[in-house]
This record gives sequence, C-alpha cells and structure tokens, in this order.
Amino acid sequence: MKACVLPASGRGGDLDVAGLTASERTRRGLAHAGFARVAADSGMPDGHTLFVAGDAVIEPTAFLALARDASAGMGTISAENPIEAPAALLVPAGESEGLDDVRDLGVLALRLRESGRLRLAATGEALCQRVQTPQDAERVTRRLLVSLVQPSDGFFARHFDRRISSWLSPWLVRRGLSPNTITLVATAVGLAGAAFLTSQSYLPILAGALLFIVSTILDGCDGEVARLSFTSSQLGRRLDLVCDNVVNAAVFIAIGWSAIHAPDAAATRLLVWVTLGGFALATLAGFFFSRWIERTGRGGELHAWYESLASRDFAYFVLLLALIGHIHWFVWFAAVGSWIFVAGLAVIRLRAGRRPSPPTPPMSERQWA
Repeated sequence: MKACVLPASGRGGDLDVAGLTASERTRRGLAHAGFARVAADSGMPDGHTLFVAGDAVIEPTAFLALARDASAGMGTISAENPIEAPAALLVPAGESEGLDDVRDLGVLALRLRESGRLRLAATGEALCQRVQTPQDAERVTRRLLVSLVQPSDGFFARHFDRRISSWLSPWLVRRGLSPNTITLVATAVGLAGAAFLTSQSYLPILAGALLFIVSTILDGCDGEVARLSFTSSQLGRRLDLVCDNVVNAAVFIAIGWSAIHAPDAAATRLLVWVTLGGFALATLAGFFFSRWIERTGRGGELHAWYESLASRDFAYFVLLLALIGHIHWFVWFAAVGSWIFVAGLAVIRLRAGRRPSPPTPPMSERQWA
C-alpha cells in the first residue's frame, strides 16, 4: 500500500520523541509496516492511499489497523484521533485530489464522515497522534517508554532496571548505537563482573556484583533500543540469548570458583559441582522449552511466565550476598533452585503435551508482538 506524508506547519516533526524526531519515527514506522512512500504531487494510484501528518507519531500496528479496516469507497481513521486534525487518514480512490497540506486532511475527514464514508479503526494501545508542542512530545515519549515494560519482566526488572534503562535507551538511540553493539557491551561488563567475583576479598566481590547489575540493566537497553529505533532482528534476538547465557554461566562459574578456593571449601566443593551441573541442565532445558513454545504457538501467559522465571532478578540476590560478605551462600540456593527450575519445566511440558496445542496465529498478528 502507498503512503504520503503531508507537510505540517510548526516544528512538531522536528521534536524529539524517545531518541528520534517525530517525522523520522513515523518514516521508520511506515517502512516497518511495509508501506511505500509517494509524493503528494506524484499522481496517486488506484486504490486506497494512506495520508500521514508530517508531525505525527504513528506505530506500525496502527498503520496495519488502518489498512486492515479498508474497504471500497470508505475512508479509515484512528478512533483516538480528532476528525478535524487527524494524524493519519486512509483515503479511498478518487478522493485524494488537492491534498497538499495536513489541514486538507481534516477537511476531507469531515467530508467523508458527513457522507457516511468514514470508518473508525481500533488501533488499541498503538500510538497514532500528532506532536505539535514540546508537551506533546514529552507525553508521547512517556507513553512509548511505559510500553517498553514487558509482561515477562521480573519484580526487580520492572521496578528498578526499567526505570534506569528507559531513561538511558532514548539517549542511546539518539547516538545511533545499534542493539547488537549494546548487547556486546553488556556482555563485556558482565564478564568483567564475573572476573571480580572470583576473588576472596570483599571489595572486588562487591565490585563484581555491581558490574553484574550494570550488565543486567544494559541487557534491557538492547531490546528497548531495538523497539524504539525499529531495528529488531532475528540475529539480534539470538545474539542476546547467547550472550545472556554466556554471562550467566560466567557468574555461576566465578562464584563456584571462589567457593571452591575459600578456606572452608571442603564442605562446599561437591555442592559447587551440583550447582554448575544444575545450571548447565537448566540452560539446556530452557533452550528446548522456549523452542517448544515458539514451535507450538503456546505464547501468552506461558511464555511470559517462563521469561519471568528465567529473568536476571537473581543478580540482586548476588548483590545482597556480596554486601553482607557471604557470596558463597549463593551456591546453596543455586544448587536447589536450578534443579527445581528444570523439574518445573519438565512438569509443565509433560502436562501441556496431553492437551491439544492452540492454533498458531497468522504471521500478520504475530509480526509485531
């Protein structure tokens, strides 16, 4: 489908919205949704054309919702838009003549409504509104940042990590850093933290725990930057998964190494190996469990539950133990927790195997999840 961006008066299109100008955010959103841009004076082809205000911020799912509700002779507008000043209007064939400015868009929307040829599209939580003042830009930015919180976030990820990463991510977008670069930086910080955790001294261990927290926060930034800048990719998701497991493994091994070489290590040496074996099995079980969820289309609550359980909230437990000077206690909790995690995944998998899997949604519905 074709899309045309109409110029708007004022500097709304140049205002910063979560690291990108409003106009650049909408341009990327159009490309992400598969719309081809045309000029207003290029002669519109037959069929519907999407006209977008130059100072609008519209997410890909909103574009798709407008296109989904299109029908012959009917225009489509977002239900949350004022008719007189819409952010976007899907215009039926033969109605686009003379559309040169965003003000003409409101006039056309009113005319289509009066003739009973304007349909309201439910765009849900997706943004579809104009940004005309700095206050508008700030309000839209807040809404975008709130949407970054995931149902699968653990308690600490939701209430601590996201508060920092949602402030940092727009800054990273502004500087053009790619999500994969952030993933690699987070991994390097996490590995540096693991190296400090091999120590027997209080301050290096505390520094290692703090670096692990920093790595965890940066690990949230890569996904946020990918969503804010429309640069998500399958490669990025796989890289993030591999790097997460590398850092987690390094932290477990580092604490185990420190515990084995502690003065009173004789009683915990076997426990360390039990912990590392449980971690390795938990990593393997988690990989196959997530692939099974993806393959069978069993997303929703089950996937959110798994992601929450596999989150890095345990980093704060590591920090707590480092603060009180008992980092080696971690192996006792991890020895039990890792095996319980594996057993829990096995039970869920066996129970779910007895029930028919839900139908897999079409790609158009899963594409922007």
